[in-house]
Amino acid sequence: MSIETVLPDPVGILILDCDGVLTDGGMYFDAGGQAMKRFDVKDGFGLVRLAAMGFPTAVVSGDDSPISAARCRILRIAHVVLGRMDKEQAVTELLESTGIAAESAVYIGDDLSDLPAMHVVGLGVAVADATDAVKAQADWVTERGGGQGAVREVCDAIIEQLARRDEAAGEAPQG
Repeated sequence: MSIETVLPDPVGILILDCDGVLTDGGMYFDAGGQAMKRFDVKDGFGLVRLAAMGFPTAVVSGDDSPISAARCRILRIAHVVLGRMDKEQAVTELLESTGIAAESAVYIGDDLSDLPAMHVVGLGVAVADATDAVKAQADWVTERGGGQGAVREVCDAIIEQLARRDEAAGEAPQG
C-alpha cells in the first residue's frame, strides 16, 4: 500500500513529533554536557518546500530544547508546540486554533507518547524504526527511519497531491 492511497484528500496540515521523527532519536553530548541532535537535510528540504507553498506544518513534542526550537525556525514550521507530553490534547488544541479538521490532518510519530495524537487525526504515520506498538497501530509506516528521510516521504506525497490539485484546477504547480 502506498501513502497516496491512504493520504487524506485534501490534506490540511502535517504534524510531527521531533525526536525520533525529525531526528534519528540519538542524543550527542560534548564533554561539557551540551546536547546535540542530528537532523536529516532531505527531511528539512521537504518541510521547507511545503512552507514555500503555504502549506501548514507543525511540531508537537515533549522536548522543549533550544535545539528543537531552532531547527523548527530554520524549517519555517508554522506551529511549534514544545514541552507537551499530552500530545492528544496539544494536537486537538492546535487543530481547533487553526480551524483545520482532524480528518484532514497527518501526524508522524515514533513512540508510545505519540499514539494518542495519531488516533485523533485522519492519518497516523509511524516511521520505519518506530516502536512495534506504534507501527501496529499506525495507518501507514514509512520505508525510512526517523531522521533518515521518513518525513521527506510524507512531504513528497503531500506535494504531489497539491500539484495534482493545482493541475486539476488549471493552476501552475507551486514549489
